[in-house]
Order: sequence, then C-alpha cells, then structure tokens
Amino acid sequence: MIDSCSVAMMAAYFSTFKIVVILLALLPWLYAATWMNKDARKVHTVGSFWCGIVLGAGMLGVLATLLAPIFAVGLAVYVVLAAGTIGSYVVYRNKRVVPEARVLTAAHIRNVLARRGQEVRVVEHVKLYDADGKAVFPPAEEDQAACKSYNGAQELLSDVVRMRASEVDVSPDGPRARVRYIVDGVLHTRPSLDRDLAETVVDYLKGLANMNVADRRRPQTGHISVDMGAVRADMKISVAGTTRGQRMQLRVLQEVVQTRLEDLGMSETLQSRLVQINASGRGLIIVSAPKGNGVTSTLYSLLRKHDAFMKQLVTLEALPSADLENITQVRYASPDEMPRHLARVLRQDPDVIMVETCETAEGAAAVCEAASFKAILLGGYAGSTFVALAKWLRVCGGDGDARRMGMANLSAIVCQKLLRKLCPACKEGYTPSRERVAKLNLPPDKIGQFYRPPGPRTDEKGRPIVCPTCYGTGYLGRTAAFELLEINDEVRKLVIDSASLDQIQAACRRAGMLYLQEQALRKVIEGVTSIEEVIRVSKAKQ
Repeated sequence: MIDSCSVAMMAAYFSTFKIVVILLALLPWLYAATWMNKDARKVHTVGSFWCGIVLGAGMLGVLATLLAPIFAVGLAVYVVLAAGTIGSYVVYRNKRVVPEARVLTAAHIRNVLARRGQEVRVVEHVKLYDADGKAVFPPAEEDQAACKSYNGAQELLSDVVRMRASEVDVSPDGPRARVRYIVDGVLHTRPSLDRDLAETVVDYLKGLANMNVADRRRPQTGHISVDMGAVRADMKISVAGTTRGQRMQLRVLQEVVQTRLEDLGMSETLQSRLVQINASGRGLIIVSAPKGNGVTSTLYSLLRKHDAFMKQLVTLEALPSADLENITQVRYASPDEMPRHLARVLRQDPDVIMVETCETAEGAAAVCEAASFKAILLGGYAGSTFVALAKWLRVCGGDGDARRMGMANLSAIVCQKLLRKLCPACKEGYTPSRERVAKLNLPPDKIGQFYRPPGPRTDEKGRPIVCPTCYGTGYLGRTAAFELLEINDEVRKLVIDSASLDQIQAACRRAGMLYLQEQALRKVIEGVTSIEEVIRVSKAKQ
C-alpha cells in the first residue's frame, strides 16, 4: 500500500502548478531554438552545432527543474542554462554581422518597441500586371503578411523605374540582401534589403510571374509589367536558388532594346546614307559593337525601316530580345543550326532577313549566297568597323577565294559604342585647357565649352543636394557614337588583294569616313556627353 508520505512526495513532483510553469518556461526556449536554426543559415554558421547546445542545455534545465528538491532552484538552473546558451549564440552571431543587423542590442530593442502596435498600411507607387497581363490589386489591410510583401515589391519596382535601371540583381548576403542596378550601362549599388523582406518580395514576384513559389532551388523565368505614371516597363524575371538563398534578376526590356533608328544617336548624314544602303533590296550590312553596346537595337531599327505590312521580314536569333510586331522571329539553339534555319527561311522567299550572328564558315557561305539576292542584316561583336571586317573575313575562311566571297555582296559595316548623355538639368559648362583640346586633335580656337556632371553640392545645412532628374548620377539616358565603313569598289578591291590596313583606311578617308572616336568627340562638342565619358568607354574592356 502507498502511504500518505509517498502520495505527498508524488504530488510535490507532479503538481499541476509545476507542470504549467515548466510548459510556460519551455515556450520562449523552443521559439529561440527555432529562430536560431533559421538565423544560423543566414549568418553562415553551423546551425546544428548551436541547436544541439541549446537543446541540450534546455533538456538539462528541465531535468534539474523536475528533480531538484526545491522547485525554485531547479527553475533557476533551467533559466540560467537556456538563457546562457542563447545569449552566447547572440553574442557570437552579432560579431559576424553588420551593426544594423544585430539583435537584442539597445538599438534593436528600441526599433522593436517603436514598431509594436504599428499596422502595415498598403502603399501603391506602381500599377502591377501579372504574367497574363491582368491587373494586380492591393491586398486587404487585414492580411498584414500580404501587405508587407506587396509593399516591399512596390518599393523595389518603383525605385527600378525611377532610376531607369535596365537590369537588377537582388542577391542574399548574410542577414541582408544586396541590391544592384545597371543604369545607362554602369553598375550602381542601392541600399540593401532585410533578408526576410527580400525573400518575401522574391516569392511575391514569382507568384505574379507564374513561377512555382515552393521551388526555391531550380532556375525559373517569367515576366511581369508595371506602370508608373506615363512610364510602362515590361520586366523579365529570373530566379534561382543558391547556397545562401534565392537570387533574383530583373531585365527591363524597354531600357534594353530600342527599335527606332532616329532615337539611336546617329548623325543626320550617317543616318541618311545608312538608310539609303539599307533600302537597296539586296546586299549585306554588318552591325557590330562591343558586347552590351546596342547591336540588337540597331539591327531591329534597320529592320523596322522596311515596311512590315508590304514586305516579309524575318529574324534568326538564338533568343529574341523583344517581340517585333508583324515580323517572323525564328529561334535556333546553336550557331551550327543557323545555316539550316537560314536555308529553310529562304524557301519562304522573304524580303529582308536579320541574322543575330554568324560564327561558322558554313553559316558565312549561306549568308554570302543569300546576300546576292536578298537584303541581309548581320550582327557581330567588334570595337571598330575594321576589326569587324577582319573578323568577318576570318569566319568566311581567310584565303583569297573566301575574301572574294565575303566581299562580293558586302555593302557596309557599322560599329557603335554607347555613351551616357549628360543630365540637362544639372550639367555644368567649363572651358577645357588648350593642352587637353590639342591632345584630342581638336582646333583650340574653335572650341568654346565642354560640359560635365556637377561636383558635390550641399545646401546651407550641409546636406547633399541631389538632382531630382538624374538622382545624382549626372547622366540621363544613353546615345551611341557610330562609325560607317562603306564598301565601295576601291575598298573591295584593296581587301580582296590583301592590301595593308593603312591603304584601306586611306581609301575610306578619301570617301569621307569619320572614325568612331571622332564621332564621339562631336557629341562632346555638342554638349551631349562629357569627355570623361568618352574616355571611360574608350578604356572599357572590349
């Protein structure tokens, strides 16, 4: 039989009061262990190690609470063990992160208290459209999680449109997410995002772009559109999982591809001549530039100069950069497939064919044959028209017969480089030194002013003044400097006869050709861009 003393002892160990107190004490410990498991991945430390320590300490504390003769002493042991290990982790992780990402500091506690009780209000800076073109409406404010995701996407996308970014990269970087833009061809770092907020924004945009939100590893692509005032932006979204989390890249198509020749920055004389050559109905025009300098825009613009309703226009591209209305766009998977697709297209008897690039001798032979009776536009990568010509001849084969084939129906070669345009609202004029003008081979007595971005400016309180038009970059949009090499009979004969580069250049000069740098300097004299920008582009790795 169980005596009264044993019953009293069992009641002491298993009283309802003690069980309730232990369960309440376990809640913050379990919450902290769950948070540590997620946080350890963000700060790139061994989560299993720290979780093992915290769980072990918590279990020892629970045992001490249950077995200690004095309940209060056992509970105190539990608190010391649990709080001590959690505190140790906090101290360790705070040393690994930037100050604003540290937790349980005075600043962190103040921020938490300041946010306590504040509701997330929906903000709408841009109008969103999903992958199907349907308008996306703000969530109900009762759904605070959805509001947070929506607001984060609104802030990011409105900043992208406002800054006129052509490409965006959001990459996890510890407890933060790094945000970088390409604006007018130049990389800009923007303020980073909280890691959790970045993840919710990425997931939200994946949902709009018809991606699998649950799949955080495999690469996925989709597209959305936004309206901000009179500005429309169609965006291609690419998301892929990394060891640190999801990485998202946006590409704004309107900022990448232009399709109007008049908007590209050609001088009137060069544009008039190129349009005339393009309208001849047969022959080959090669459009070249260093990568990322607008070859596709010029090819599309020359194609658009033909009437898409009266003529049959076709493109051959590995991956079309934009959808062209009333133009047949044919895709091919590899350079080796291009000749086969070109032969198939020619059987449909099109009027003009645009070929993205040609990298094989077989492809070059097919292009040369087609150019004898069709208008062919061909893209390529080179830093000048003469380099583009040399590359074309190498692809053709390089010997005498190949040169004759490559030159037979070649009408012109265009080369271009993109230059940032000075912001008209904040650019400042200055008089360049005579030495600098002479070094640029310009007549000092005919040069008045050059222009450049403004230097750092502050108001009466010492705060920086940022131009509201260009947001402090000093530049607004881009233009291109063009070089046109016309293939007349003299140039064609010199190339076929393997004449020297000096002889070929002299013949081009006699025909009135201006080099790329001379065309760029004209834009400096006109105040369109700065000499510093021309130097930057000239020195860029091609």
